[in-house]
Amino acid sequence: MHTFKIDNYQLTYTIIYQKNRKSVQLKLNSSSHLTITAPTRFSKEGIEEIILEKRKWIVKQITKLTAAASNPINKSVCDKAVILFLGQPHILKFMSKDIHKPIVHVEENQIMLHMFPLTEKNTNETAEKILKQWYIHHATNTLVARTAFWASIIKVNPRRITIKEQKTRWGSCSSKGNINYNWRIIMAPINVIDYLVIHELCHLRIPNHSKSFWQEVGKYSPHFKQCREWLHANGVLIMTLLSST
Repeated sequence: MHTFKIDNYQLTYTIIYQKNRKSVQLKLNSSSHLTITAPTRFSKEGIEEIILEKRKWIVKQITKLTAAASNPINKSVCDKAVILFLGQPHILKFMSKDIHKPIVHVEENQIMLHMFPLTEKNTNETAEKILKQWYIHHATNTLVARTAFWASIIKVNPRRITIKEQKTRWGSCSSKGNINYNWRIIMAPINVIDYLVIHELCHLRIPNHSKSFWQEVGKYSPHFKQCREWLHANGVLIMTLLSST
């Protein structure tokens, strides 16, 4: 592990060498550690030059991570925790009931989680599993419906839709016309969800991120830049919740 100082930040970094890699990739794992993937035999001096070139980007990412760490939203799954659903903060309420099957429903700005009586030790772990399944259920219904809606307008036909657990991507579109969505997008506002759907559907026409592609996206999502900014600003918060389940 190596150390490096940027502005007032002391960073550590780990280098992973890959034989067939042609470029250097930087990933900020935390506000104080970088993982760098580089071609075999790429020098340490060369890597540190690239770190300096990416200084502004690194400082910007550190600022985002620091802000996310101080934000109380999406920090945990426990009674009275604040979590995101469709872009809005909701208070999670645990309701202990003698029932055979857990029930989750939204009531104004609260997400009510009805569970059978549990010991204090098992309550939060069980709640995480129930809440994740609830999110995935809503994500599936919402994304399938929004994809059908926008596909009819854009006049494309996706082959298959899959809702997945993804750590770094919101969605993807394969050359065969299969679309994957990250279930966590259900925590974003509906206009951001629509942007993601439009983005992937437009890839059925233009399989790259050229100027023509973004013009196509802009036809159906005029404010897509603001949606992208929302994801950039809140992506860490969304990826944090239920990351260990």
